[in-house]
Amino acid sequence: MTSSLPASAISSWGGFVYQGKVALYHSITLLCDQAHLGTTVTSFKLQLDSTDDFAIYVAEKAISIHQVKAKISPYRSTFTTALDKSSSIETDCNSLTSRYFHIANPIDDSTDYTNSKGATVQFYKYGADPFCKLDDIEKITKSKIQEYLAKHKLPSSELLLEHKYCFLSELITAKVVKIHALIHSGMSENKAAYTQIINSDELEGIIRTDFNAIVDMPYQLKELRMVFASVFEDYVASNTDFFTVEQIGGFGNIFRFIYEMSDPDILSVMHSLRPSSENEKIRDEDIQNYADIISEISQAIVLAGLPHYSKDTKRYLPTALKLSNKRLPLFKAGLLKQIRRNPHLANVLYEYNTLITGAEAHDDINVTGESDKITKSPVTGNVSNNIIRELPVSIISMKIAKGELNA
Repeated sequence: MTSSLPASAISSWGGFVYQGKVALYHSITLLCDQAHLGTTVTSFKLQLDSTDDFAIYVAEKAISIHQVKAKISPYRSTFTTALDKSSSIETDCNSLTSRYFHIANPIDDSTDYTNSKGATVQFYKYGADPFCKLDDIEKITKSKIQEYLAKHKLPSSELLLEHKYCFLSELITAKVVKIHALIHSGMSENKAAYTQIINSDELEGIIRTDFNAIVDMPYQLKELRMVFASVFEDYVASNTDFFTVEQIGGFGNIFRFIYEMSDPDILSVMHSLRPSSENEKIRDEDIQNYADIISEISQAIVLAGLPHYSKDTKRYLPTALKLSNKRLPLFKAGLLKQIRRNPHLANVLYEYNTLITGAEAHDDINVTGESDKITKSPVTGNVSNNIIRELPVSIISMKIAKGELNA
């Protein structure tokens, strides 16, 4: 029965995958330790399948080269040719370059190998063991990621570790595919593998990413359109005695205007609803608060740019906010923080800098914010035409807004 099955080269492919996983493990170990043989290493480059099965470069020199074997044999003699090859590599190496030999199973002799010229190859240690089984490499790599997170006081969970490990593995795979694509495009195999490296900051960026906090913005914008549709419909249908025909028609006009917006424009709507929060999901209650403001102000809303009200030189922007006097200091601090870190919000508030809250009454609040994109200029020195405009924002209650706009 076995003889009738198709021939497979899966073991050689599996060995190559193992090679990439070992390279990932060693790279994360280096990120954790930030040192190699007593020398500080804060950044490095990972090269795949060129100088050796993988190599670590610092300042254009290989600080370590690595041979990886996934063979089953328990005998050192099986690896003699490979050990000799590793000991003889000279490309980008010097007397300080470390040479490591990685194996997936224990062998009868794992002492260092030294060639006739005195170059030594060490069997790589995973803790106390000079080998790492194929089904253990993923587990110990995740533990090394967890070690990095603990060292840097970053959040960790089983799900986060899984996300980080998968993205790191995909980074390795994507680099191999890119090398293969360059070969298909005419670049020599040797040049493609030698030049296409992975920078340590790419690896570290993935490890530091909190994947639980990533926002799927395209989905959120689609959801915002649906929330406006469903909440406006339900709100009006449940309160027909409270709304005039004109108000109901106004709700429909606003919904259609928002629904037909491009993603960048509806992102501005999202920022305008809760300007002191970053990427916070818009709730049904937020749209109800927004609808309350629109229903209480009799002046026609302007459907250009963002839905807003206009009087003289001021442009009033309805929000989903409901504030009280005791919450104003906290809101002001949050708004200043968001203006400084969120250029998109700063753009919105530069155009519409009077915000209306759904609260019936609270003290007016004025904020003078700063945003590099809005208020800072790259020009230095005393330049007469270097005009920088501050970003003043006023927050007023619905009661004050009605007094100003309904008059």
